[in-house]
Amino acid sequence: MTLLSLEKVSIGYARRTIAADISLNIARGDALAILGPNGSGKTTLLRTLLGLLAPRAGAVSIDARLITNISAAEIGRTIAYVPQASAGFFHFSVLDVVQMARAPHLSWFAKPGDRDRAIALNALDQVGMLALVDRNVDELSGGERQLVMIARALASQAACLLLDEPTASLDFGNRILVLNTMRNLKQRGMAILFTTHDPNQARYVCSDDADRTLTISRDGHVVIGPTAEALRPAALATLYGLSEDVFQHHIRVSENF
Repeated sequence: MTLLSLEKVSIGYARRTIAADISLNIARGDALAILGPNGSGKTTLLRTLLGLLAPRAGAVSIDARLITNISAAEIGRTIAYVPQASAGFFHFSVLDVVQMARAPHLSWFAKPGDRDRAIALNALDQVGMLALVDRNVDELSGGERQLVMIARALASQAACLLLDEPTASLDFGNRILVLNTMRNLKQRGMAILFTTHDPNQARYVCSDDADRTLTISRDGHVVIGPTAEALRPAALATLYGLSEDVFQHHIRVSENF
C-alpha cells in the first residue's frame, strides 16, 4: 500500500520553481536516495514532503489523503524528519530531546509517561547513544548530536523517515552505524528517504531491486529510477557536470560500503 505519493508535483519557493512534474509512490519498506548538486532542490523537496512548503503544482498525499488536509500532528505521526547537523541546542538532556518526538502522540499539556520513556531509550539504544542518556545535548560533539536527532526521529514511531544528509558530520564509525540503522529500519518495514552527496551511500541503503534513486540537476531536471541505473558513471557525470572517468573510480562495484 502506498504511504507517500507525489503526482506531477512542482517544488520551489516565492516565485521560483526549482523542479517540476515529479511523480512518485513510496510504500512501507521502500528506500529512496535523493542526489544532486548543491542548490538543486533536495532539501526543498523534503520540506515539501513534510508539508512545510506547499507544492507549486500537483499534489502530495499521505495514506491517500492530501497533505493540505492533514494536521501537523498527524503528519508528525507518519513522517519523521532528521535535518542536517544541528547546532544551538538549549540545555536539554539527551533523553529530554528524544522524548520530544512523543508530542504528536500526547494530548495537550500531557507529559511523557513511562511508555514514552521506554520508547525513547530504545531509540537511543538503536543508534548507540544509550550511555549518554543523561548528558546535556549542548555538551555533545556535532556527530553525537546528529545521532540524538536520529534517535528522536525513531522515537516518533513514524512509518516514514526523511533524513537530510544524515551522515554529513559523522566520523566513519558513526557513519556506518547510521547507514546500518537506516537499512535495518527499511528491512523492518519503514520507508526511508534521504539526501546524500555520496553515491556509495545511495547504493548501500537502496540495495534492493525495489529501491530507487531520484536525481535533481542544476537546471531542475528530475530522473527517478532503479539505483543501479542512477549511479552509472555516465548518469552521474551528466548530473554533476564532470568527466565520466571521475565516477569510474569513485563508485564501488559492490554494495558493501
